[in-house]
Amino acid sequence: MMISPGAYIGSLEGRSYPELIMERKKLIRFINRFEKNEMAGDRSEPDWEFRPSPEVKYQVYLEYLSQICDLMRTKYNEEFIFGS
Repeated sequence: MMISPGAYIGSLEGRSYPELIMERKKLIRFINRFEKNEMAGDRSEPDWEFRPSPEVKYQVYLEYLSQICDLMRTKYNEEFIFGS
């Protein structure tokens, strides 16, 4: 089950900037793997047998990525530019 982008970001609000970097990397790894396989026409991974499908996860993860980038910008300013 996928959660809404708002709930996803809400779950990350208290994380530090380095923790957000790690979360962003996880999203990007999934996105890159999906795009590579999709462009090659490879749907052989077992994930295609489950719901939500990788196709749906891809679209939701793109939304998560946009949201986490906004949060990271804010968190970076708080922690490194203006101080906590």
